[in-house]
Amino acid sequence: MSGPTPPPEPAVHPVRIFRARRMHSMAGDTGPDRHAFATVGDRIAATGTADALADRFPEAERVDLGDGVVVPGFHDAHMHPSMTAEDLLHLDLSAERVRSPEQLRAALAEQATRVPPGGWVRGSRYDHVKTSGGTPLDRHELDRVTGGRPTLVVQVAGHWAVASSAALAAAGIDDHSEPPSGGAYGRDGAGHLNGVVYERAMDRVFAAMPATSLADRLRGLATALELFHAAGLTSVGDALVDGAGLELFQEAERRGQLSMRVNMLLLHDRFEHLRRLGLRTGIGSHRLRLAGVKAFVDGAIAGRTCLLEQPFEGSDDHGMQRTSTGELHALVADVHRSGSRLGIHANGDRAIALLLDAYEAAERRWPRGDAHHRIEHCTVITPEIVARMRRLGLVAVPFGGYVAYHGAKLLDWYGEARLERMFAHRTLLDAGITVAGSSDYPCGPYQPLLAMRSCVTRQAEDGRVLGGSQRITPREALELYTTGSAAAFGESRVKGRLAPGYLADFVVLGGDPLEVDPSKLDAVPVLETWVGAQRVWPRD
Repeated sequence: MSGPTPPPEPAVHPVRIFRARRMHSMAGDTGPDRHAFATVGDRIAATGTADALADRFPEAERVDLGDGVVVPGFHDAHMHPSMTAEDLLHLDLSAERVRSPEQLRAALAEQATRVPPGGWVRGSRYDHVKTSGGTPLDRHELDRVTGGRPTLVVQVAGHWAVASSAALAAAGIDDHSEPPSGGAYGRDGAGHLNGVVYERAMDRVFAAMPATSLADRLRGLATALELFHAAGLTSVGDALVDGAGLELFQEAERRGQLSMRVNMLLLHDRFEHLRRLGLRTGIGSHRLRLAGVKAFVDGAIAGRTCLLEQPFEGSDDHGMQRTSTGELHALVADVHRSGSRLGIHANGDRAIALLLDAYEAAERRWPRGDAHHRIEHCTVITPEIVARMRRLGLVAVPFGGYVAYHGAKLLDWYGEARLERMFAHRTLLDAGITVAGSSDYPCGPYQPLLAMRSCVTRQAEDGRVLGGSQRITPREALELYTTGSAAAFGESRVKGRLAPGYLADFVVLGGDPLEVDPSKLDAVPVLETWVGAQRVWPRD
């Protein structure tokens, strides 16, 4: 007769001591006696000098990071890795890859030869200003270039796209079709469809596309994570997670392939499923977590569809409201009173004001005080907007790298005066509002060091300073992508600092971001990226 099953062996947590030339812990203890830290498992156990830590942990493995400068792992509070996983399987039409209309047509034509029968030609990150001089493609040009195949080209901001005639037909869209609420169809001078689909009208075309297999999307995600780790990212917020995105991340975690920490903002149309199960946002692990519920008020800054009080320069166009005011108030009320957290996209000042109305109404009826809902992008602000945000305790998640990347078009569309209150990091920080670092990739560059340069210098690609009154210091820029983003997700006690009890997520840089010429911040090399005391880039 066998005896009782013996208890399992206790887990062994490796102990390591990491030493570098310099460490910016973001915990207020940086100095000559703080250039090393000890980890137990995936957490930091202590900081100090390497010798002192060796005395305390005599059996620890020693890891010498040489002349590197260590900072907490970069955390992007708003980007789109699940979308990127799909995009990387198709055609990259970014201005870095496609620099002229001729190159654009050649890239699409070549891709059309690779598409199997019944397949679609798909391209993303198309910048009609940088590549086509401001004149977008139309469906007739796509028809000619791709031989009549179903084709969809998504503009870099992700809020409008150009569909070929075959793609429109597959989606059941013709000259007589009425656009959905919160969307629009572009038309030519004769009133016929030109192939441009705006905002919610894009959804009909996406729904007509054949689905990509989970295996292929996992392959795309692996490529995306490698790119992001190479830029020093250890945590990201995926700000547009649907059922397919949830499946993707869960399967990657199950297979041990999710090397990045991911906070998910679940699309609002999935929220009812969550509520029926009695669940709230905040569930999950430090590897994969449901952090909030996502919705939209307006369109895009870099797509020229955001909702503005004053029209775009030289026009009478105020932009688009994607969600009706009634819908907005209802969804905010539903999520707020459930105890969950919201992250709602609002770019233009009119859109932000509408969102604040909804947040204020929900808080008056169901006071919480600790909701700390977010405004995703929060681009065009006014003193009144800032005051209302502060009273509500909201979190701002503005673009970090847009001045550097989209500068020329921003000046043409918004003008110099309005740019002084766009991407308003200085104003928001001075008001005591929590501000996170965000790229919105693939809509802007994903590299945090480039975004920091943009925030500190406010220089566009041609060197012009745009909105110089909103400059911040290098330390403040580093805080956006460490402590700020951690706070934006309610993770200030485990992320954003190199301190005892915190996750051992850190980046080793080849220069000091607080001492280098700010105009060269993006030239500081990322030498190594570590998540939970495990090196994820470069791979062994």
